[in-house]
Amino acid sequence: MNDDKSNNKDSGTGDELPASEWPMYGVDPQNTGYHPTATGPTGDDVELNTVFESEGVISNSPAIVDETLYVAADNHLHAVDLPSGDLEWKEEVNASPTAHPAVGKGVYAGTKDGIVAIDRDGEEVLWREDIGISSINPVIAGDAVIGTQNLLLHRFDPENGDETTLHNMRNHQGRGPHTNVPAFNNGSVYFAGENTLYAVDSENGEIEWRFKNPNEEPLGESNPAVADGTVYVGGEDQRLYAIDAENGEEEWSIGIDARVECSPSIANGTVYFGGAGTGAQKFFAVDIKSQEYLWDPIKLPYRVQTKPLIADGIVYIPSYHDLVALNSSNGTVKWHYKEFGKREGESIRAPLAISNDILYVPTAGGNVYEVKEK
Repeated sequence: MNDDKSNNKDSGTGDELPASEWPMYGVDPQNTGYHPTATGPTGDDVELNTVFESEGVISNSPAIVDETLYVAADNHLHAVDLPSGDLEWKEEVNASPTAHPAVGKGVYAGTKDGIVAIDRDGEEVLWREDIGISSINPVIAGDAVIGTQNLLLHRFDPENGDETTLHNMRNHQGRGPHTNVPAFNNGSVYFAGENTLYAVDSENGEIEWRFKNPNEEPLGESNPAVADGTVYVGGEDQRLYAIDAENGEEEWSIGIDARVECSPSIANGTVYFGGAGTGAQKFFAVDIKSQEYLWDPIKLPYRVQTKPLIADGIVYIPSYHDLVALNSSNGTVKWHYKEFGKREGESIRAPLAISNDILYVPTAGGNVYEVKEK
């Protein structure tokens, strides 16, 4: 494995991604969770302001492109102008509150029975596919949109919505858990079903390889991430796995004292992820080269099941009622915001987004907040 893991060279976003944009869950098709040019609130004192309010639950990560924030709530997809705070438009599409929108040529969002594409100006629904019994989290994968639902991996034409079923996990697995958001890199789609991680050709659906958890425990609770030729995924057997993206062979794994249900994020040679389970409210950073902890696991008030965000040497961690910012190299706490637990009905159940030095935080109370330095 390449020892130089410093720049996520195959991340698909690269240094050209503007600091103002967060186009999809995990920021890039590889699901790294690392923004290469953005900065966020790094000081000791931060403040919270409301950007968007709704009547429902928000369990999806906002997407931000061209100073517009896109978020699903109340069966609608909403577009909010960030400079003014005004609602640009909303479209009733039976949107799922748990489906993360993505922005490419259009705005793609999961519905409660499939996926929909809307013109970025909100003037028309470009297409919709009600093809399943659950929502699809769209990933912009080259010239296609991909996503999973109900043990099926789908590919959609971004222009007209034409669908191809790339892979049917029901042929060899009758149950979950399965990946909610697949990772894509160099023509391959990576996703897990039950206890197996798959690589599938995004054009023809051919299975390139399978990696079965040697402990036969589920891998599908954790959305995989890929960087520098390696796929990272967590297991309920309390291990993080590093799998060769070309051949599916295990490069290494590390045992921890918690289940890994959190999608890992990757930056500068380190994998960051949270643990789940009773008494396992910890956050981990593993050095890829040495396969050892970069710093001692951080004890947090609540378990971490939500993907962390990394930008400019800071790891931002949603921890249910709390929001924590750590120095990514040594694990020291930059700030710890505890006010969400004091707000009725509020908790953080979806990943954050970042744009122009500001964090955007979706909550179960139906709001999106901005967190910035005072």
